[in-house]
Amino acid sequence: MSDILLQARGLKKDFGGLRAINDLGFHIYRGEIFSVIGPNGSGKTTMFNLITGFLPVTDGDIFFKEEKITGLKPFEVARKGIARTFQLTTLFARNTVLENLIIGHRGTREAGLLSSILGSRRARRGEKYALQRAHELTDFIGLAGQERVPAGALPQGAQKQLSIGLALASDPELLLLDEPVGGVNLEEMDALIHLITRIRNSGVTICLIEHKMSVVMNISDRILALNYGEKVAEGTPAVVCCDEKVIQSYLGKTYVAPRGSD
Repeated sequence: MSDILLQARGLKKDFGGLRAINDLGFHIYRGEIFSVIGPNGSGKTTMFNLITGFLPVTDGDIFFKEEKITGLKPFEVARKGIARTFQLTTLFARNTVLENLIIGHRGTREAGLLSSILGSRRARRGEKYALQRAHELTDFIGLAGQERVPAGALPQGAQKQLSIGLALASDPELLLLDEPVGGVNLEEMDALIHLITRIRNSGVTICLIEHKMSVVMNISDRILALNYGEKVAEGTPAVVCCDEKVIQSYLGKTYVAPRGSD
């Protein structure tokens, strides 16, 4: 089996006369943290939407575990083993932390309407496992003891943790995180970085969009830099942070490369 988990070839996405993604190709290895950087409007979130089926591809192909997934609907992509979070945290605000995680689990594992109505053994086993999995995830994402707190009452950092938990509830092989540490304070950021590292160490491959370069450069195995929907650079943090095109289009001349990048 190939070490490449996901691969995109010649991706294009047009919105009317605007080409948002142009001839984009990249690959993500199993077990890595792969970060996507670039200025606002460079096509980062559009790329996520193409991978997960939220937007149709104009041209090109996407392969997951060597299987073509181009054109699949979002729920079909999720069932293949790809989950995501969104730039704006999406939660069931009135439901508790535990209820959110149960909903996240059941969203990709429907027992079937008939079996639910009949109260079959399979449905009851599914309910029991969903509750067990929700408790496990609450502890894993760092929200143990807050199971009964409504999601809307959590601070911003904890809401981010819960949104990641919802994505993990489907037991994905690839997790796409859209600005996971955006809008949080330093203490919350540390907790989220710890969670992201813990997820990777558990065997889940991670692809993330992030603007905070201190985070990207320290946790990424490889980085993809975009500008105007095109690949500017792809490689290790040491390579990408010193790329002249990346500096000009995004990092700026005042950016100081992290130690060990020369």
